[in-house]
Amino acid sequence: MKYKNKEFLLTDEFIDIGYMAEEVEAVDIEGNEIILKKASENRMIQIFLSFPSFGEFKEEILAFDEFMDEAQVEIFSYILFNEKIELPKFKKLIPIFDVNQDFADMYGTKIISGSLENKLTKSLFLIGKDGAIYHIDMPENLETPFDMDRIRIELNKVYQSYTGVGCHG
Repeated sequence: MKYKNKEFLLTDEFIDIGYMAEEVEAVDIEGNEIILKKASENRMIQIFLSFPSFGEFKEEILAFDEFMDEAQVEIFSYILFNEKIELPKFKKLIPIFDVNQDFADMYGTKIISGSLENKLTKSLFLIGKDGAIYHIDMPENLETPFDMDRIRIELNKVYQSYTGVGCHG
């Protein structure tokens, strides 16, 4: 991975498309321990979004929050940072802090070298209603914005792919 012409490495562990999402223990904005479930209890689509920091990625984060606010369906969109930090009030993004490094370790987003060591890399995991990972966006260069057109397409696919009633419903 690269950021501002500096290279860094990620942990070797990595979860991939098609795998079942992992449950993650974290802390919410109030400091309460929570568990991000692999499948939301009410069969909603989820997005797990991570960044190394807020300040350096503020514009992209706020633009993503606006993007999610315009969605026609309810999508639980969590934004994860490796430590508790001050954040603005978001329209749709739900701040979560990966203080135990569960997300970092299970999803392969932990930076293990360089100036961003122990931070989360920039990543997006799109998790379907059934808990499966449908799309991952983890740019090789952190200065590359997420591909919003592709994310929109993938969200539409996920929304249409599973009704939540199973094959006998």
